[in-house]
Amino acid sequence: MEAVLLIARLLLAGIFAMAGLAKLADSEGSRRAITNFGAPKVLAAPLGLLLPLTELAVASALIPTSTAPWGAVGALGLLLVFVAGIGVNLARGRKPDCHCFGQLHSAPAGWETLARNGVLTAVAGLVVWQGWNGNVGPSALAWLGPSPRHSY
Repeated sequence: MEAVLLIARLLLAGIFAMAGLAKLADSEGSRRAITNFGAPKVLAAPLGLLLPLTELAVASALIPTSTAPWGAVGALGLLLVFVAGIGVNLARGRKPDCHCFGQLHSAPAGWETLARNGVLTAVAGLVVWQGWNGNVGPSALAWLGPSPRHSY
């Protein structure tokens, strides 16, 4: 389970970091996607900045074991919002451009997008559940081994 939790954290961190950086690089497209999903235009600019910064904060928090439980809660919260937004739009017969990864990958949000976010939600839920029990897996830097000591 230890390795699974580490892989889950690193997977989520990588996805959120890539998404956040890509959205910051294409802020106009991100703002457009936010309004296409139904948010009022007045919120597009603040959310267009707040969303990628939040994604980057979540990615950063998932790496150290000391903040990983909070990073997982942030990831779970964001993914639940994404699932709800995609689900509501699909239920209304709308498929707005998700702009999930800025210009790196942008396609109409469909059932595949909903399923992908559902799987990621389950992964984040696993880390939250285990983190609540005090287990988020090993340190992401543990493979480096102990730091060398100098003897003089």
